[in-house]
Amino acid sequence: MFKIFATICFLSIGPSQTTLCFKSEVPLDFKNNIECLVARDDIVNYMHEDLIERDTSILFECREKLETLDI
Repeated sequence: MFKIFATICFLSIGPSQTTLCFKSEVPLDFKNNIECLVARDDIVNYMHEDLIERDTSILFECREKLETLDI
């Protein structure tokens, strides 16, 4: 399974013009990397203009989802 992971950055915040970044993930799972990349590109195309207007940057990355074990 693959997931889209995101690093969201708000550019030039406050008087010190600080950039604030947070890590997140898109709450969807994909069967393979190709499906993940297609969905990632669709999300980027949909959000691009709004992000520019808001001085916000998001890096989207497809990666294989790691399974966690309950011990």
